Amino acid sequence: MPQDAPLSTTSSSFSSVGTCPDNCEEAMAQAHDEVNQIRRQGPGAVDFNMAEGSYREVPAEVMRNGRITQAYSDLARDMPENHWVRLASYVSVQGGCAMRQFTNPSQNWPGAVSDFPQNGLAALGDANVAIFESIYPPNRMAANCGIDRFLECVENGEIEVNENIVRAMKQMRDGDLRRAANTIARYEQEEVVQPVYARWPGTFQTMAAIDTVNVFQDMTSIPIARTCTRDGLVPLEGSISNPRDRVDYYEALLNEMYRIEGIN
Repeated sequence: MPQDAPLSTTSSSFSSVGTCPDNCEEAMAQAHDEVNQIRRQGPGAVDFNMAEGSYREVPAEVMRNGRITQAYSDLARDMPENHWVRLASYVSVQGGCAMRQFTNPSQNWPGAVSDFPQNGLAALGDANVAIFESIYPPNRMAANCGIDRFLECVENGEIEVNENIVRAMKQMRDGDLRRAANTIARYEQEEVVQPVYARWPGTFQTMAAIDTVNVFQDMTSIPIARTCTRDGLVPLEGSISNPRDRVDYYEALLNEMYRIEGIN
């Protein structure tokens, strides 16, 4: 993933930054169309192997992650006051790094069952898409149309949006940016991601077990970085399967992003 130019720490996009249809439903549908296009992304082919005369197939989960990460990065640039999206642009990169690790045939997984790499890739891809399709569309609409117009559409009953997202938009509008990010994070971890953990309980338990067996592996902690690296890991305290522990971890990641980006 190429390094992006630093995001603004002072500018705001409370006014519209993109194409916003006059009709509220069309404006939201525009954001959902972008999500649906990415959801349909299939596997890709890269890295031509001269000896075998073939391309190595990149799984659909990895291809989708690349597009999701770019969508977050673009939205963070359009809506710099949205600190949840700013952090998502880092976290999604690291999710993609973990997915590619599962596709590495030389990777050793101590104590893991044989289908762990396939299940691990699928579980991370499931979480990546679940978060994106639940949280990205209203945030993209707010960036395209402006927060005031977005809230007007909600209050007029022209679009239905989760109450936590609406609350976060009001907090952004009022300048309470950290609280807005935390509001979205609690919704993300408690309502959006927890069902994913319920679908893949053994897989996430295995990730935690590998951390215990090999402290140098650490599959559940990530750095705030836009490249695949294990330097500067922010340690996860608690259980990856516990939504409250993940919310606390989100706060630790947010603090590290503030430190790196110089946000007070």
